[in-house]
Amino acid sequence: MKVLIVEDKVQLADAIKEYLNMRKIEADVFYDGAVGYKAALNCAYDVIVLDLMLPSKDGLSIIKDLRSEQLSTPIIVLTAKSSTQDKVECLLAGADDYLTKPFVLDELLARLFALNRRNGLPATNEIVIGNTKLDKLTHSLVKDDNVITLSNKEFQIMELLMKEKNNVVEKAFIIEKVWCFDNDNYNSSEVYISFLRRKLSALNSNIQIKSLRNIGYILTTNDENEEKKL
Repeated sequence: MKVLIVEDKVQLADAIKEYLNMRKIEADVFYDGAVGYKAALNCAYDVIVLDLMLPSKDGLSIIKDLRSEQLSTPIIVLTAKSSTQDKVECLLAGADDYLTKPFVLDELLARLFALNRRNGLPATNEIVIGNTKLDKLTHSLVKDDNVITLSNKEFQIMELLMKEKNNVVEKAFIIEKVWCFDNDNYNSSEVYISFLRRKLSALNSNIQIKSLRNIGYILTTNDENEEKKL
């Protein structure tokens, strides 16, 4: 899960980011409404955590404008405003959930997972394809008793490919999802694919990552490839 946090209280925003990172959840933080709005439009996030009182562009305007742009990413509002009218206004504008400050971080995490599930993503902590498992809690690939830990970017790419098994995942989407607002070289996606192939080979996994020239990648299993030959 990748989360966008738009909150002008630096200490709070950084505390949320650190809390999520400790739980293997990547988060980008922006303290300005206009900058956060641009990030929401230009990058792929699973959930947006949004304050209402923001400099440059307020949270309610951000919600309305994102929905007018047909962005369906779930939004949870964080605010000190607790009146029913404020909540109704946010929900009618297109927010999916509302959490009043002060709040407990564990509750925020639970709501993030709930919104992620509601968005059609699997709620399980693992993805199993062929003889290999991706453990989303430990960011590792597992086959039998063999475990190989993945870096953050390796994990994100592997998760994308496994969720889209047998479907083409465009390189542009991987770049948008994994490298947005990162100083890493965009071309290094090919390097990380190479890393993943080596780790799959070391596990003796039957998962295969195929490259489609100038398009992207597709994840299959060797068993399926043999069946197609027959």
